[in-house]
Amino acid sequence: MCNGPLDTWIFHKIPKQPALDWQTKMTVIPNIAKGLAYLHEECRQRIVHLDIKPQNILLDVNLSAMISYFGLSKLIDKDQSQVVTTMRGTSSYLALELFSSIVTEKADVYSFGIVVIEVFCGRKNLDRL
Repeated sequence: MCNGPLDTWIFHKIPKQPALDWQTKMTVIPNIAKGLAYLHEECRQRIVHLDIKPQNILLDVNLSAMISYFGLSKLIDKDQSQVVTTMRGTSSYLALELFSSIVTEKADVYSFGIVVIEVFCGRKNLDRL
């Protein structure tokens, strides 16, 4: 993806790179939501990504967002409502349910909410000192 990860655009990691304007932000967020809806509802098996964060969302030439990096993801059969797994993901994006080891697609929805806040605020949700 030629425009790289979303985090470089919202956290200004590249000098002289323009920030995302309001219209672009209003395009990026629904793209991410559609990607999650596809993973959670339209696939043969539900896919829980477990690492939704700006670094794992890539932007194409039109600044359309696409979810990437599925290294931590888990498959959930359609007849299952949850799956047991070890805690995984980036700490500042983890849903509290991950601490119980029982995971649903709601963990991705929580992480998505954190990403939305970061996109609109233009800063990380947790600043490490």
